[in-house]
Amino acid sequence: MSTALPRGGAAVHAEHPAVAQVTGTALRRWSAAGCVFVMLVAGCARTAEDEGASETVSRELAAIVATCAVARGPVDTLRAASAYWEPFEAGATFRSGDWVRTGPDASTRIELRGGGRIELEERTVVKVERPPPLEGGGAVVALESGTARGLLPEDALPDGPLVLRGDNGRQVALTVEAHAGPTEFRVTRTARGMHLRVSRGRLLLSEGMHRRTLDAGTWLDVARGLEDVEHDGPPFPASLSPGVDARIAWSPELRVPLSWKPLDGARTYQVQVARDLGFRQRIVDTRVEGLAFTFAPPEPGMFVWRVSALDAEGRPGESGFARRIFVERQRPRGLLVAPRDGYEAPDGSAAEDLLFAWQSTGGAPRYRLVVARDRELRHPVLVREGSPQQVLLPGLAPGEYYWGVYVAEEPPMPLFQQARRLVVRGAPGARARGPVLPVDP
Repeated sequence: MSTALPRGGAAVHAEHPAVAQVTGTALRRWSAAGCVFVMLVAGCARTAEDEGASETVSRELAAIVATCAVARGPVDTLRAASAYWEPFEAGATFRSGDWVRTGPDASTRIELRGGGRIELEERTVVKVERPPPLEGGGAVVALESGTARGLLPEDALPDGPLVLRGDNGRQVALTVEAHAGPTEFRVTRTARGMHLRVSRGRLLLSEGMHRRTLDAGTWLDVARGLEDVEHDGPPFPASLSPGVDARIAWSPELRVPLSWKPLDGARTYQVQVARDLGFRQRIVDTRVEGLAFTFAPPEPGMFVWRVSALDAEGRPGESGFARRIFVERQRPRGLLVAPRDGYEAPDGSAAEDLLFAWQSTGGAPRYRLVVARDRELRHPVLVREGSPQQVLLPGLAPGEYYWGVYVAEEPPMPLFQQARRLVVRGAPGARARGPVLPVDP
């Protein structure tokens, strides 16, 4: 006798245990298979989404031409797809067609993709671009106004050379001449065009099939291309004060006068003060008329300054040698340089010149060199007073001496914690080469 299977699952389990067991097993297998199938479908979909997201990220990264490493003061960018300028900070990225500008007393350093960098000085506007994929090459920079300083590494840039674009569309590619080391250059917008000058190293310039090199201290006009003659830039002004490695006591009211010698034909000078010798952390970058600038240190620390002259068209020349200023919390001591403590002049040197040197305290003080027979310098045999940071003596008689330097103020301020010992050897009774004046007014 046959029995019809009911539609309810409960009847199956109740009336036919064997059939129910087989059916349950099959359902469990189908359920597991279904889960696996769903997971596979979801995984495929997720993989496709991940690949799409990865491609999007790759395209976004590939579109970046440069990245902002440092931003000081009011700096803005005009995106290629925007109609408004917007401020940016360090870490911002720039794509082809973006504009970058700096306001008054502002600066920014932009790292180029593949290597190298440009630093925009105050009131500077540039446009960064990337050539079409078929043309290849690195970043393209068009300077609209102001001044940009650049640095290119000795190794070739993997994305191609940096390209400067002039007003008339002429493009000059910049690479570093072999074995020239890292090369620094400066690009300045003038009324006549774009002025390219090499500060350090040697650049290899390319325009189509034409090639030429540009050495440190020379410049040309990018708008004229490589046909432009090579020009010598103006010399740099010599720094006067403070002296080399000046050490100055800190106070909130501290003002440090910077001064330099004039250059013929120069009325305007570019003064820069930074926290580092590479002048990447600038806190002053301004133009002044005259031969002096007053620097107000914001806090104790080391500062570096330099000055360059501008020609009649506003083109800056080479900067003078950078000088360090140490602003210290305590009154500076221990500024004696030479001779070293315990120095013993060789035999027969009684008639030789002896150079006494010390570091600057900033400003334009008068110094007093004292040479004595006693460690306390109470009984001097020689006193020289003047503005230089060194004195060349025409020789001392053989014997043991002590020396030190004071700032000639009331009361005198010593530049040392302990007088230095000096021994001049020679035969007994030997005399110095000539008379030694006790005071040098």
